[in-house]
Order: sequence, then C-alpha cells, then structure tokens
Amino acid sequence: MTPWGVFYVFLALALVIGLVFAYVGLSTKTGREVDYGAANRVRQRFFIVLTGALVVFLALTLPRMPYPAEAQRPDRIVYVVGKQYAFALSETPIGSAQDWEEANYSQSVEVPLGSLVEFRVGTLDVNHGFSLYSPEGGLVAQTQAMPGYVNRLRVHFEAPGRYTVLCLEFCGMGHHRMRGVVDVK
Repeated sequence: MTPWGVFYVFLALALVIGLVFAYVGLSTKTGREVDYGAANRVRQRFFIVLTGALVVFLALTLPRMPYPAEAQRPDRIVYVVGKQYAFALSETPIGSAQDWEEANYSQSVEVPLGSLVEFRVGTLDVNHGFSLYSPEGGLVAQTQAMPGYVNRLRVHFEAPGRYTVLCLEFCGMGHHRMRGVVDVK
C-alpha cells in the first residue's frame, strides 16, 4: 500500500471513530434505563470483531516482514566498528583499536548484487547509530552500535549502487563525519 493509501485509511478510521463518539455523546442527552445485558452483548460483538480484524491484519502483514529467515546463512559477513568519529568496515573481525585503525583506512566494502549480508556492528567507545542508506538516499536498515555488544543486522541487497553508512546517534562534535560505504556490484 502506498503512503497515501495508508493516510486515507487513517483518515477514514478517524472519521468513523469521531462519528461514533458524536453519536454516543448525543445519545446521552436524554435519560433512560440501561439494559446491561444488551450492552454486554454489544461489547462482546465489538471484542470479537476487533480481534478478528487484528488477526486478519496480522495474517496479511506477517509474511511481508522485511527480515530474512534466521536459518538462512549470510553470503557475506561485514564487521562494523564505530569509534569517534568514524566507522571501520571490514570483512575480517575488528577486535582492537589497532585493527580498527587498519580497517578505517579502507572505508569501502564490496558485496555482490543479490547477496544476503550480515553486518556485525559494535563500537569501541560510546553508542553510535549504524544506518544504511540506499543510493537514492532512502533508509534501508539501522541498528545500534553499543560498547561491549555486537548487534547483527541482515540486509538483502537487490539493487546495485553505493550504499552509505551514517551515524544516527549523536556522539559528539564530529558526529556528522561518521561515514562508511558499501558498494553493491
């Protein structure tokens, strides 16, 4: 569904909710006896309809999850370590500050088109936000880079081009310079 389609569905649901509130508000102007049995039946029907709608939405959206199956082995593993103010991307593990210095000077990593890449993201100092942008500038995926922890982010590259890595977590004065490149060929 397009973003405009989602917006129109939201507007329609907001209108329905507004009309229901207006109806209930206007219906309370006159006093009358309350039939609690009928009110409970209406609540039960509403609960059943709402549960059914949520199950339908779950069934429609769950197969479209953007994440690959965990059982699938990645075609390539890229190690990413942030350190103020740069990302080091490497195809070999980065375990120390010296490894980081060596990997930092080659900021581009090449991956084949159509491959499933697992990014193992960590940091040597403070929290950083690892974000991957498409050649058109759209956000493809993101995860946190945290000291002492490795986050795994899997991305399936279906379009060729130069993907940019940027930091999404303000980490200091040089935050805007934290960049990396993934070339998909």
